[in-house]
Amino acid sequence: MARVTLVNKPDDYPGSPDDATRRDLAALFDYLCPRMPNPEIDSAHAGIAIAAHIPKLALQLAKLGGLIAGELAWCQRRDLRELAIQSLNVHFKCDYSFRTRMSTASAAGIGIELQNALPFWKSSTLFDDEQRLVIEYTHAVVTGEVPGTLFSRVVDQYGEKGAIELTTVVAFWSFWARFLNATRPDAAT
Repeated sequence: MARVTLVNKPDDYPGSPDDATRRDLAALFDYLCPRMPNPEIDSAHAGIAIAAHIPKLALQLAKLGGLIAGELAWCQRRDLRELAIQSLNVHFKCDYSFRTRMSTASAAGIGIELQNALPFWKSSTLFDDEQRLVIEYTHAVVTGEVPGTLFSRVVDQYGEKGAIELTTVVAFWSFWARFLNATRPDAAT
């Protein structure tokens, strides 16, 4: 059981929401589940179900995630996006997010063996040079220590715009790892 109530359906909202909150919940679920008679957030998106305590926040987070994953050019390499996300999940010890993203990462080309090797990426022979660059950069961003030479290597590989987009991926999903670690959708209270 989660530490907080998951708002998987509009009726799951705890207490008695006021009119403004009901409108905000309707807007959130209309966005997430358009034209569905019984909208429900699936278990893989428990973070949104937790953020739905503040429906406007959840809506903006969902839109931002859609923009990042769906529209940023760097993210169209789904394998690298998932590698960065799983790398930061390992760094932040966000087991919940790591587990729930395993099948997505695997479908994107980052198999279970690679995912399980992330803690050992420096010594593992499983990762190619581009994957190593993404992992190294992800770890640097999440620690707040990005050497100029490393940033230059990322710019050389992806251009300035790509470097900004990769940094955005790391920053956004780092938020989710921290948010999920605190709210623990899979933890006993």
